[in-house]
Amino acid sequence: MEKTMTQRDIMFRNFQIKKFNNKNMTPTVTMLINADVSSLIKLKKKANDNENINTHITITHIVAKAVADILIKFPILYSFFNGTKIIHNQEIVLNIPVDVENHVEYITVHKPDSKTLIEISNEFVNELEKIQNKEGKFMKYIQQMNEIPFWIKKLHMLISDDTINFMRKYYGNFVISNFGSFNVNSGSLALSQPMIAGLCIGEISQVMLTNSVNDHRTITNLPISISFDHRAIDGAYAGKFLNELKKLLENPEELFNIW
Repeated sequence: MEKTMTQRDIMFRNFQIKKFNNKNMTPTVTMLINADVSSLIKLKKKANDNENINTHITITHIVAKAVADILIKFPILYSFFNGTKIIHNQEIVLNIPVDVENHVEYITVHKPDSKTLIEISNEFVNELEKIQNKEGKFMKYIQQMNEIPFWIKKLHMLISDDTINFMRKYYGNFVISNFGSFNVNSGSLALSQPMIAGLCIGEISQVMLTNSVNDHRTITNLPISISFDHRAIDGAYAGKFLNELKKLLENPEELFNIW
């Protein structure tokens, strides 16, 4: 049975319509890589079984921490592009969409590269609880903006770089979307200016591999795809990022340096 659209749904749908208008859409390329997260899953279970860790760590939290640790080496990926020039950002601000009612809201994590996995997990869980109670930071901002007359917002945008300031403070500069939570194998992201790139996490699955001498082994596979604005970067830059991320996820001990 289809759920009735609430005022909250409509408010966020209008935001999406404005965000993904034809003028702002970018020429996007997507690249996919597969990571063997067998060791990562074991470490995740060990962490969640530890009575001294007062949070529940998820794949999204782990990938967010791994992305932040690698992303700091690839600053263009979390920069902005206005169609003519790259605008660098001083900090990473992750944008993580979460499913609520008939829409998505956003958890933003500022400076995740300077935070531990547990700190990221706690921050994520706390904001998710606020969103579920209709008290999320992003929703409050949208509500405030809806109360401002249109002509004032238009004038403000003409005399200031309002979009960039909004992105840096409320929306973020790199998206991580977990399609796997909907049992979807993999996917790609739609990007609009000034975003340059974002990551999509696919569904974890067991995969059997066979080598040249017909030996078999089963791994825990995690598909990860990056979508990026091809005007700002090329495939080599994005590919290097993906391969470094894969290496960290397959050798995740430093991510779990929490004991």
